[in-house]
Amino acid sequence: MGTITTRRTGLALALVVGLLASLLLAVGATAPAEAAARTYEVRGQVTGPGDEVGRIKVRWFTRNWTYLGEKRVRNGIYTLSLAPGSYRLQFVDQRPAYDVTKYAPADIAVRVGDRTVQKDVRMRRGAAITGTVKVAGKAGKGARVVAANTYEQSYETKANGKGQFAIGGLPTGKYSVFTYDRRSTYVGKSTYAGRIKRGKAKNLSIRLTKKGGSLLVDLFYADGSRATGKFAVTAVSRKTGQWWTATARGGKVTFRGLYPGRYRLVAPGNGDWLPRTGPIQGANVRSGRADLASRFVWTKRGGSITGRVVDGSDQTYGLADAQVLLFDKTGRQVGSTVANGSGGFRFGGQLTTQSGLAVVALPKANSGGWMTTRSSYCLFTRGDRGGLSITTGRQTSLPQPVLLQRSTASGQPATCLPA
Repeated sequence: MGTITTRRTGLALALVVGLLASLLLAVGATAPAEAAARTYEVRGQVTGPGDEVGRIKVRWFTRNWTYLGEKRVRNGIYTLSLAPGSYRLQFVDQRPAYDVTKYAPADIAVRVGDRTVQKDVRMRRGAAITGTVKVAGKAGKGARVVAANTYEQSYETKANGKGQFAIGGLPTGKYSVFTYDRRSTYVGKSTYAGRIKRGKAKNLSIRLTKKGGSLLVDLFYADGSRATGKFAVTAVSRKTGQWWTATARGGKVTFRGLYPGRYRLVAPGNGDWLPRTGPIQGANVRSGRADLASRFVWTKRGGSITGRVVDGSDQTYGLADAQVLLFDKTGRQVGSTVANGSGGFRFGGQLTTQSGLAVVALPKANSGGWMTTRSSYCLFTRGDRGGLSITTGRQTSLPQPVLLQRSTASGQPATCLPA
């Protein structure tokens, strides 16, 4: 037995480099197009009204504003390496929110082709909202103040010990200001600041005079089971548009210091259930009181794919612990799991109706490609099954298993060893 173990280890070490290379090449054929494509430099100069531009970060997004990454701008110059495609870049001043000389965010669109792109950016002083907060007639020390515009952008700060606040660096727009008592005791309606142009400021006097209420919401799925896990949800007042965010645990969430009235909940996807925004059933918050009889239900389940990974040379034998990856039609990885004891796997979660999906199976992680079969110990490469479709709310079961192929690379002393 000791001889066999030594022989296995030796073979694994001798072949691991070649195997890893082959696996990377194999996965690369299905990996996201962005990763496989050649990248090109996007660069430019960032300037401001003065000689020094200050601390700026550049964030880059897809053209639909899906976040991709961020980095600091150094010495007024930014450089990015991006694959061909359309992107949006946003340049953000990193000075504190209360600095009324702060620059407004600057957004630009870039198209990356087959050469270096230069796009210079000029930062400009943003709009500002200043003022004081009073809570039940006293200075609103530590009150949270949020300025939200009609583009669904929000900027926030905290009031100082005298209830004074300032929010700088705002882009031109129409703003409402939401204010939250530090102790979650008093509330007030949102304060409309109107349209503020870049470089201008608006001063407000905010008074929180009404006692807030609390709201306990029970969270359920449409099948009657309680929501699981720990995650953030947001309650939005149907009367004022003001919002409160709290952490849900154990299938329930409690909000405190709410303005009286009815509410809707903005809930992320959870488990196999898709994100939902909808009314909180039975919720009617009253000043200074607790509403304990409210509930919210996720109503739409995502799609799922189930299947089995088997030995390509013995298709009745499932391969436990095989890595299984799911890619969409663009080559973007949208799922990852590990096969169970009989080779079975499932992809669920936030999957919606789509076609062109592909499942890729790889050997057990950190095994060097070696896996135990019915009667031997074999070196495997990969297996895949493409052209798959999925429908929201339905389970798709693969009619045929995914065959994980044994290695047949030339020059190998053996592909299998006695088990």
